[in-house]
Parts: sequence; structure tokens; C-alpha cells
Amino acid sequence: MNNQSDFVREICAEENILCEIFSHGYVMRLTKDDRVRHIFGSYWDINSAAADRIACDKTACFLLLSNSGIPAVSHELFSSRCDEKDAWARAEAFFYAHKKIVVKPNTGTKGMDVFLCETPVDFETAAFKIFAKYSDAALSPFVEIEREYRVFFLCGQALFAYGKERGDSWQHNLSRGAEAFEITGDCDAIINLAIRAADCIGINFASVDVAVLSCGGLAVMEINSGVQARILLEQLPHLRPTVKKIYAEAIHAMLLYAESETSTKFSFRSF
Repeated sequence: MNNQSDFVREICAEENILCEIFSHGYVMRLTKDDRVRHIFGSYWDINSAAADRIACDKTACFLLLSNSGIPAVSHELFSSRCDEKDAWARAEAFFYAHKKIVVKPNTGTKGMDVFLCETPVDFETAAFKIFAKYSDAALSPFVEIEREYRVFFLCGQALFAYGKERGDSWQHNLSRGAEAFEITGDCDAIINLAIRAADCIGINFASVDVAVLSCGGLAVMEINSGVQARILLEQLPHLRPTVKKIYAEAIHAMLLYAESETSTKFSFRSF
């Protein structure tokens, strides 16, 4: 019972919250007293539409973080909807300027369709593969990363963090073979950066990926408005109570949140 919908149903049963299930658990309606909220896939009815879209758009998210002085891995938009010659000219100039780049869907998730390009042929092949499925791509200079951390964020607070160690792949996605590990040392700098990043785009519930760069320093890799933990629990099943508490706190905040309120800060029970 490690799927998000299982956790939600379990929490709602324990706390006398009406939970109605649609589309095999993909859509859920939660009712407490006169408050109704929804969960759509891994997206929760506690984030504004704008914050959710910004988090899902890698280029937009980078631009806002960078403009606010928050270190983040660069993402530049490469759109198939722009003038073809102009778009390709800018993209090729980006490749030749950095020599080694990462090309990915601008709104992609789970590390899918992400390509490391070291030659012009690599780049052209990656672009055609992405544009066969997506309208926009994001270009990033390749940066050496020692390890990556994921921080679960809710309404101004970091609830939990864990590390991701790269496996045989160059990617740090758990779905691409990376191994999750618990943090034993000080990670205040990582948590503080994640909180700054989430607050910057005005999101309430998210997981923030922070990279430790081989050249030194930290950088936000991305902000995920869809909060998931399935593969984490497959690797570290003893964290189930911790993940359940994260979802429980999100449900409490979601059902307490009022559209007329300007503050989204709540007091949470300590884990």
C-alpha cells in the first residue's frame, strides 16, 4: 500500500474525511464539513494554477529563480512553435557555446526523454525525438553533479528530505536507476535553498530537487508540483510512516486553506 491514493484513503478513513474515488483513484474528492478539495493524479488542490504551471515549466521556473538570485541549473526554451530557422539557429548556438548539453521536454517528468548530447548529431537526434512528442524542449549546459537531494515542502516548511545517488545512468532519477538514501549529516543549506525556491514561485506543496555540484555549491534542479514517493518506498519501505505523515499534513492544509486567506503558513505537528 504505497500508492498515493492508498495513503489518502487510509488517512481519510482515520480522520473522518469523506473520500470519493473516480477513475480508479486518479481523481479524488475530499470533503470535510463544508470544505471540498480535489486531488488529480499527483497534483493537489492546494497550489494555485499559476504556481503549478510555473513548476511544470522548466524554463519559466529557472527564469523566476534566477531573477530572484536563487542558484538553479539553467534551462533555455527551444520551441517548435517559433520561427523554425531562428529557433534552430539559437539552439545550435547554445550547443556550440557549451559543447555538452542536456535536452529534455520543457514540461517533462520522471526523467523521461532526457538526452545527453555531445555531438551535433546527438543534439539533432534528441531534438527530433522530443518534438515528435512535445511542443517545447529545454536546453541545459551539462553540469557535473555529485549527488542530488529531494526536499518535501509544504506551506513554508520542509517536512522531509532524502538523497539520490546516481547508478549506472548519468541521471539522478530514481526511475532511472538512482538509489535513495537517508540523510545523516547536516543538510540545512539544502533545505534552506529548497524553501527559498518554493517560496519564490509561490507554491504550497511540492518536492524540490537540489543538486550538489562537483565544482562546489548548490543549485536547484527543478521544482515538482506533483508530489510522488512510490519508488522511494520501493527502495526504503521503512519510510512509509514518514511519507504517510507528509500526505496527512497536506490533506490538513488543503482542507484548512480558504481562498479568501492571504497567508498560507500553518503550524504543523513535528515529525
